[in-house]
Amino acid sequence: MRQAAFVLSDKIKAHEINYQLYPVFWDEFDFTTIRRINPIWNEIKFLNDQGDDLSDDMKALPKDHGGIYIFIIKCDILETTSEYLAYIGRAQLSDNHSLKIRCRKYFYEYFGEEGRSKITRMIGKWGKYLYVKYAEIDDNNDTIELESHLINAILPPFNDQIPEKTIRQAVNAF
Repeated sequence: MRQAAFVLSDKIKAHEINYQLYPVFWDEFDFTTIRRINPIWNEIKFLNDQGDDLSDDMKALPKDHGGIYIFIIKCDILETTSEYLAYIGRAQLSDNHSLKIRCRKYFYEYFGEEGRSKITRMIGKWGKYLYVKYAEIDDNNDTIELESHLINAILPPFNDQIPEKTIRQAVNAF
């Protein structure tokens, strides 16, 4: 019985996420950009219920718009109270780049050999519980600016790059 507890403990530990919740960054968040852009957020399921393919919802992602997307891990036991922001990204609009192309790319990276370790872990551990929240933003400068502000304020655990140098150095110090 004791051995089973250790095995379960190891499995639980493998699902541990380190969040850095620093309210000072929330208080200092400049809402000017988000108010100017006024994004409308949509939410879709990332993978199917088996976790082995993209959900049908992913077809709804626009292929003719750029914007911001957020991966959240969602437990449906207590609706709206068990959502964990995991990653913030952007899709700049171009001939070969859009929200649809960018978000689908994570799936193909996960099953390919070029996937980033944090993203591979996020999808591998929580894939069938991942949702994508996205906002269409067609001005690439607005997309870059909003993504930067959001990452700097929230510090998502699966983002490798923190735009603000001072914040990045502080986070990397521990």
